[in-house]
Amino acid sequence: MKNSTLTTTFYTKGFIESWSIGGVSSFCRFFEVLVSAVLIYQISESALLVAINSGLRVAPLFILGWLLGRIADSLDKRYLLTLSAIVFIFSSLIGFFLMFLGLIQVWHLLTISLISGLGWAIEFPSRRSFMGEVLPKENISLGIGMDLSLSNLGRFLGPVIAGLMIDYLLNFAFLLSAFLYIFSLVMSLLLFNLKGDFVKTKKGDTKPSGNIFLFLFKNNMYRTVLLVTIICNIWGFPTTSMVPVIAETILSINATLLGILVGAEGAGCLIGSIAVAGIRNQKIQSFLFVSGAFLFMACIFLFSMSEIYLISLILLFIGGLGISGFSTMQSVITVDRTQPELRGSAMGYLSTTIGTQPLGALNVGITCSLLAPHIGIRVSALEGIFCMIIILCISAYFNSKINKNKEEA
Repeated sequence: MKNSTLTTTFYTKGFIESWSIGGVSSFCRFFEVLVSAVLIYQISESALLVAINSGLRVAPLFILGWLLGRIADSLDKRYLLTLSAIVFIFSSLIGFFLMFLGLIQVWHLLTISLISGLGWAIEFPSRRSFMGEVLPKENISLGIGMDLSLSNLGRFLGPVIAGLMIDYLLNFAFLLSAFLYIFSLVMSLLLFNLKGDFVKTKKGDTKPSGNIFLFLFKNNMYRTVLLVTIICNIWGFPTTSMVPVIAETILSINATLLGILVGAEGAGCLIGSIAVAGIRNQKIQSFLFVSGAFLFMACIFLFSMSEIYLISLILLFIGGLGISGFSTMQSVITVDRTQPELRGSAMGYLSTTIGTQPLGALNVGITCSLLAPHIGIRVSALEGIFCMIIILCISAYFNSKINKNKEEA
């Protein structure tokens, strides 16, 4: 058992610290998103502002993700992880003081989301590419799977705890996330105890001359990952920001039940990521990535037609299972199939595609405001499914062309 892959991965120096940082980041992100969404809707009763708030959490990824990924390739990633923790602490403490003093307004919450999004833009491409550096190549798939499992535990617990805090300790919600981010800061500082060179290019590894993005984009699977990620972040994930609105207008449930409803998606993600962690077969990885995205979109579409709490809960749970295949393999494919000195750049470009979510937030928010929240979700899900079919047909065409050229060679 001592020599098992799981044990080796878990006890690799630097893994537990970076793993813990990811878990805290995920918990706090989904915790704060729900707290902010409920507050904004209570103050403004605007579905559009709720969607914009969710989009602002990822907007810095779109603007800065590619640049921060390039920086992560040339700078010690531990400095970036420390910086991201400081940004998170700052944004959460601002939220706490404004809440405690009774001064909180919608524009405050939107600003806090934007600042927190900046922290995530710094942390996302740095931390996973750093894990790819400290882990042996044969353990990268399992390591990222374990990382996603902990992140999905945070995705489940974050909304559940948020629902309880909204009902009983709303003024102290941001204080809880601030304390957790302080823990992340301690973990990031502990990483500096690691010995080794985390900046220089490894022997035998050479960066390609010319445009790095075009070099990476030539890989058909990486290209598919980027395009499917854009589709999910424009037409899929923004719709989940409407769950609090659906809870208020259709399901008529309290904040505690709302937290459980939103957490159901995280529970599905958690169980699914545990099941797929460590899968090394590249064909299975690709299948789980694509099928997971489709399953999530389908569940969102069906959720928009549900008026029963239990059915809505089950649909979000199944959708979470789909997200687990999509999100786990998204990172595994990107890190495992990219040469080490380009992992930061690859994750950076991936984070840029994730950062397209504000465009989806505007799309969903405007549609929901003009029509109705449940109709807006339904329309968005159908648009996403249609676009994904087109992208996958194009990807299959290029893949068959590549295979044909290999056979001829």
